[in-house]
Amino acid sequence: MHAVSRAFMTFVRDGDLPYRRLIVNDHIVDEAATRLKKQASMRNAASFLTTLDESTLYQFEGVSTNVFDAAKTMFVEWTDLDASFTDFIVAAHMDELEVDHILTYDRHYDTFDVTTLPYRSQI
Repeated sequence: MHAVSRAFMTFVRDGDLPYRRLIVNDHIVDEAATRLKKQASMRNAASFLTTLDESTLYQFEGVSTNVFDAAKTMFVEWTDLDASFTDFIVAAHMDELEVDHILTYDRHYDTFDVTTLPYRSQI
């Protein structure tokens, strides 16, 4: 889905879509940087971190204790959902920030009350 992601981000950067600032939190930054380091290279991970620091497109929002506790409760209670703890953190954080759209291809987010982008066919 790299081509779709690149096109989507180009549309966002150019102002062709109604999404202006992309919110990231400490858990997303941790997971993304670690995956880039292990699955691509340290150079890619460092580039990602530099982009977050320098770009006006991204907005960092730290996760509060209340969000962490809400995510922990959902993670323990929703035993039938094969989602990561980070997925629950993101969902609880989105709820706190009243954000209803997420840029992801992770189907676990279909369970939460959010809209996943880029849109994809449910076939």
